[in-house]
Amino acid sequence: MRYRFFVALLCGVAFASLSVLLLNIWPIALPLSMFLLPGAIPVAYLSGSQGLGPPLAVLAANALVYSGIAYAILFAYCRNSKATTMRLAAIRLTAPAVIFLGLTCIPAFNPLWPQGMVELTKHEKELQDLLPLGTGLDQVRAVLRAKGIEFHEETEKAAEVVLNNGQGVILTAAPGDRTISSRLETDASQFPCGYDIEIVLLFGPDQKLKQQYIHRWRLCP
Repeated sequence: MRYRFFVALLCGVAFASLSVLLLNIWPIALPLSMFLLPGAIPVAYLSGSQGLGPPLAVLAANALVYSGIAYAILFAYCRNSKATTMRLAAIRLTAPAVIFLGLTCIPAFNPLWPQGMVELTKHEKELQDLLPLGTGLDQVRAVLRAKGIEFHEETEKAAEVVLNNGQGVILTAAPGDRTISSRLETDASQFPCGYDIEIVLLFGPDQKLKQQYIHRWRLCP
């Protein structure tokens, strides 16, 4: 029984780790992500995460789930296996399980680890600081062009909602207000979503910035 339990644990760890590593192959990443859900759903709920949850917690939860499944299979079909057989299986499974587990602990190999999120936060803060309320229209244009940011500009002819992010942030333009909008692509991601920076700037008749929205935009498949 001891070896059967150890084999089940190694199978669960290896399968959970391999499921994560194979997410690096994008054509099959989304279908394979279904194997993460047994552990990711409770972890995301308990952590309050918008994504799948903390990578190591998701891995541990899935390893536990799949170890339980592996033990049930072994108990049903290998109940009469000799201890030496289970011991040999445990020895053979140890190296793959340890290697797969080790690779998932390296952010470069584990797509569940956030990528570029620190840089994304810095970029957001930098743009917010460069474009404070009260900044003139011409100065804003100059800043955006200096940063290589393409933008769309228009004058509102009627009262209109120019931004509603679905989370309580709403910008409403009055007739004659001028808006500048842009979507800045970034390399930031947290599986399965990527992030852009959305820029919406609202200017009054005096051509001074009166409302500013510069925040990340979550893009999920």
